[in-house]
Amino acid sequence: MTIPKTNFCCHLTNRTVIEIQGSDREAFLQGIITQDIKRLENENILYSLMLSPQGKFQFDFFIIRDGDSWLIDIATERSQAFLQRLQIFKLRSDVNLSVNTDWQVGVSSALVEVENCFFDPRLKELGYRFYDKKIVSEMPIDVYENMRISLGIPDGAHEMVVDKSIPLEWGMDELNAIAWTKGCYMGQELTARSRYVGQIRKRAFPIIFKVPGEYVVGEKLMVDDREVGELRATTGIFGLAMLKLESLQADISVNGHLIEVHKPSWMLLPE
Repeated sequence: MTIPKTNFCCHLTNRTVIEIQGSDREAFLQGIITQDIKRLENENILYSLMLSPQGKFQFDFFIIRDGDSWLIDIATERSQAFLQRLQIFKLRSDVNLSVNTDWQVGVSSALVEVENCFFDPRLKELGYRFYDKKIVSEMPIDVYENMRISLGIPDGAHEMVVDKSIPLEWGMDELNAIAWTKGCYMGQELTARSRYVGQIRKRAFPIIFKVPGEYVVGEKLMVDDREVGELRATTGIFGLAMLKLESLQADISVNGHLIEVHKPSWMLLPE
């Protein structure tokens, strides 16, 4: 599937910025997130996850270096649960956590002239993420969301399932959310086992609906009368579907209508 180049500049009103300060912040985060926080010494923005002890998805977020502070860019609907989770691990650490309502989050296909504007660390085709005190939206968010889903990039808060989704089924390895060379973190053992033992049998793929219609997230994808997956997102034209790898060569349908399944260029599948 060839994705046409799309120009966009959108204010992501569904994102919240959390500020993290304190002398223990590096050690504090390093033990509970999938990314290597030490990379912030040389990079401006990272993408990361927080997992359950069983290695299942709980949160995805961006970490931005902003002077003496770090900013965490996370879905607003998950921000309070995230803060509560961090407070559990904080104990006596010198770490200060607070929602900073001054910051707003935007995305753009072109560089924006603000202090904090960086390539999306997941995939360059997603353009830039930028952070400023005031953002004037120049385009509806639908333009960006349509492109994101057509590229097969999940939004954890909306498409992945808390305490159920397996990160490698959603491409979190290829999308730079996991550091394989850092020390232990919550859920690391099972995540590493999934990678090295090759237990991944399903993946999330971008799809095109051959027949326009009202498709609903959660609808089952079928090969004949056999269930092979589930619809996780839809924009009307494109969708994101979790599919069994064994079904990719078959004719797959949803609600009785055939779909086209596409493998993004960034995705690595087993031989």
